[in-house]
Formats: sequence, structure tokens, C-alpha cells
Amino acid sequence: MASDDFYERLGVGRSATQEEIKKAYRRLAKKYHPDRNPGNDEAENILKGINEAYEVLSDQEKRANYDRYGTADFQGIDMGGFGDIFGDLFRGFGFGGGMGRRGRAGPPAGQTLRMTIPLTFEEAFFGVEKEIAFNRKMHCETCKGSGAKPGSTPRSCPTCRGQGQVMRSMGGFMTVSQTCPSCGGQGEVIDAPCSECRGSGLQKDRREIKIPVPPGVEDGQGIRIQGGGSAGRRGGPHGDLILMFAVEPHDVFVRRGLHVYMEMEIPFSLAVLGGEMDVPTMRGSSKMKIKKGTKGGSVLRMKGKGVQTEEGRLGDQLVRVSIGIPKKLSKEQKEYLKRFEDVFD
Repeated sequence: MASDDFYERLGVGRSATQEEIKKAYRRLAKKYHPDRNPGNDEAENILKGINEAYEVLSDQEKRANYDRYGTADFQGIDMGGFGDIFGDLFRGFGFGGGMGRRGRAGPPAGQTLRMTIPLTFEEAFFGVEKEIAFNRKMHCETCKGSGAKPGSTPRSCPTCRGQGQVMRSMGGFMTVSQTCPSCGGQGEVIDAPCSECRGSGLQKDRREIKIPVPPGVEDGQGIRIQGGGSAGRRGGPHGDLILMFAVEPHDVFVRRGLHVYMEMEIPFSLAVLGGEMDVPTMRGSSKMKIKKGTKGGSVLRMKGKGVQTEEGRLGDQLVRVSIGIPKKLSKEQKEYLKRFEDVFD
């Protein structure tokens, strides 16, 4: 039964070295591996908790945030202003809603689920509707999440007296609090477990939903959907669902906020004399003005050709030009260039 404390999940102290954490993780991952525990949902749940703990404690920055704030879930995540959109969407699916974080009072929350949603450059630029599917745990319908057989109820753990924690003497005046070995920190003991969920209080739930991705999403942006994850044991609230967007690169364009960048070669004559030329944009070909005497490396701006968000913000397209030098010249072309050179001598 996974503890809320990541250090307890791995069985190490808070001063453990990275090597000690790695060894503890490997030992537990081997013990609870599906190949050694076929069909064992409890082992699967423990392994997920171990993986979640190791993901945080093996990363120095995440571990520091966890030690300081009690959580390390996507610190500094860029919400992109999409909270209201997704909050309303998931409330409609019965996931709860809102973007805040849940307190630790009452039964512990369920597992936080993480998904990566791949997007093409065009999908992120213009917006798209993506269909996603994922598995989570929900409260058992038979026992309503209690884990006890209908008609019976869990009783308070006699070892910890319902606290879920026991005090252990370290010698002298020093004592430490540890998870109760009898109830696994739940504070309750089930004498007659539910036959449907085998006392876990949870059952599998498959979700298939459509996500409206608004235009302007950038690579690495994400959202946290409160209540979208798995349900907690003993009637605990649902964990969260975190969606991260992974945007594929484009062959021509590069995003920087609302602006798009590209490089383009222009003819030598156009750079000298000035004029217009057709330039590709995300919305099709468009004319770009070239001033006389444009130098290689100049960055030209095409107003309003960048990303347009649902809020009406609009970026530009920036084109870095290089001057095309012809590799082969006819005799007549060489004569013209010679005459051009003689005039400026």
C-alpha cells in the first residue's frame, strides 16, 4: 500500500544519497515487477507509486522542491492561459474541475496521471481537437470505495488507534513517526473485504475523450486537471490529470511565442534594386517587400503573419534573408557585372 511520503515508498531516509535511492528503487522495482506478480493489482499499484517517487527523488531540482513544498509535480509549468477551457471540459466529464491543488486532509488522494499529447506544428498553430484515451482507477461501485464487503464496515486499527502512524523509540528521548505496519497507514482494518475489488476499494476505468486544443499552444506547455486522475483508497479524492503538449518541429518555420521565424535566400539583383517576392507563410504564399540595398543577414518583418490566439493576440513572421550568388554566369552576364564594377571604381 503506497505511502504519501516518497521517501517511505522507497524505504530510505530523507538524507539518502542518490546511489542509495537508486539501489532502493531497483530492488523494489524488481520485487513488484508484473512478471513476478501476474494479475496482482496491488503490486501494480505499488510499482506505480515507486516509479512516481523515484522520478522525483532521482532529480535534484524536483527533490529540492519536494523537500521544501511537499510536492514536485511540474513546478513552473506553463499553463498557457487554458485553465478555464479545460476546467469546464473536465467538469462535464465528472472529473471535478478547477486548476488548484488539493490539501492533505482526510483520505489521501489517488494517483496523478500524466499524458503527453503529440501535435504537429500546424495543429499547434491553428488549434485542433484531439481524441485521447487512458486508464485510471475509480471507486468500486459495489463497496462505494470502502473496500469492505457490503453490509460490513472497516474497523479502527488497534495498533495505531486509527492514526495510521506509530511512534518508534530511537533510544533516549528520540522517537520517530512511522507508517503503521498493521494497516499500512490507512488507520482502518478490513475484516471482510469486498469480493469485487478484493478490499482495494478501486476498480479500473477506461476514459476516451476529445480535447479541444486552442491555437497558439507551444511545445512544453501543459495543463493540470484537478480530479482527472485515479481515485484514492478508502474513498479518497481523485488525483489530477496532467497533459503535456509535444509539438513536432516544422521543416521551414520555428516558433518563438506568437512569432514565427524562417530563413530565405533572395536574388542578388532584388537585394540591390529592391522590389517584392513571394514568401511562404503558415496561411499560404504572401508578398514581402524588399528594400533597395538589403544586406545579407537582415531580418524582415511581415506583420500579422504569426500565431493568432482565440483572445485575438497576433504575432508576426520574421524572415532572415541571405543573398543568392549565382554560381554560373553567361558571357553577357559577366560583361554586365564587369561594367557595374567599373562604374563604382
